[in-house]
Amino acid sequence: MKIPQYLQIKLASLGITDLKDQLINEGYLNLFAKLRLAYPSLGYNALFDLYKINTGKNIPFSNDLKQKLILEFKSLPPIYPLLPEASIRFYLNEAEKQAHFALGKNEVPIGAVIVHEGKIIGKGYNQTRTKQDILCHAEIQAIREAQIYLDNFRLDNCDIFVTLEPCLMCSGAIIHSRIRRLVFGALEPKTGACISQHQVFANKKTNHHCQVIGPIDQAHFSELISNFFREPSNL
Repeated sequence: MKIPQYLQIKLASLGITDLKDQLINEGYLNLFAKLRLAYPSLGYNALFDLYKINTGKNIPFSNDLKQKLILEFKSLPPIYPLLPEASIRFYLNEAEKQAHFALGKNEVPIGAVIVHEGKIIGKGYNQTRTKQDILCHAEIQAIREAQIYLDNFRLDNCDIFVTLEPCLMCSGAIIHSRIRRLVFGALEPKTGACISQHQVFANKKTNHHCQVIGPIDQAHFSELISNFFREPSNL
């Protein structure tokens, strides 16, 4: 099937010259998602055209097939513009500062910050022992502070940076608060709910999807935790 000119122009702007090879590597759904990221107003006709090109069949589309393709696209994990590496390092470093505050109070050293439009609007560190409250994880503390700042329980267009892979409780809070993106420093093999023990964010049936990036630097960000639990009194 011939590639429509509008699609050729948009693909070329992304440096895609071999559409057939790209479809094999990414699939038509992911390729449409990438185009939609670059061109937010791009209509679903591009999705239908990519489907036709992928199948090699220039057939009329029924409403049922159109709805099926649209639903499949909407079920994909979210794709956002790539964060600059310098930004990731900066905000994880800010989260690490929070982890050191926890360490200074003999708390499990985990820290988190929430960023909105380039500004840190929420900070938190683990305080479960100090406050005798299991809810006082770093992520929950940061979420509470960010909600107060925005005067809204929804944290749309916010990113959370955490030194350690969040647990089930914190992963649920991140999803319910509608945080856009989660970046974490190290895996938590015992309780991690992103990759290690559970894959909460991979559930396509939830009403909100959060992009997950991590681990960023396993050796570095796990060191504080490892050192903390080497002390018998902290076990």
